Amino acid sequence: MRILFTKTYNLREQEIKFVRGVAGLYFIYLLDMEIPYPFQASRLIYIGMSESKQNSLSMRLRGHLTGQSGNLGISNYAKNYKAKFTYYSADVLKTYGNDNVYDLESFFLTDFLEQHGSYPICNGQAGHQLSDDSKALSASIDWTFFELP
Repeated sequence: MRILFTKTYNLREQEIKFVRGVAGLYFIYLLDMEIPYPFQASRLIYIGMSESKQNSLSMRLRGHLTGQSGNLGISNYAKNYKAKFTYYSADVLKTYGNDNVYDLESFFLTDFLEQHGSYPICNGQAGHQLSDDSKALSASIDWTFFELP
């Protein structure tokens, strides 16, 4: 299976509200600028997750936008460049064979590292070790969505 990205939102308060109460993974990227990663340039600057509906994607994204998350790289990019986000809900991602959001985040981070030569510039961590090797995802990710046209 191939994981594609399609629907996008501006990283602004009005559009962050659309993902209130959603758990899953989110991807923050720049609209008009690529980061020169070692193997392949990309507009993607961060891969994050929300493990629960109480600490939903909207809460996490709002924290990044305002700087309250402590990740000032994301808020500074958002202040100085047009930033957008896309996401996958945990309910959709579990169809790939793993419902552990930490495992899913680690899968995306590891794949980005393999394809681009480093983790996204604003990711300070590499995720965690897979909780159960039998739950490894057998999907490929289409990172070309995050390349400039």
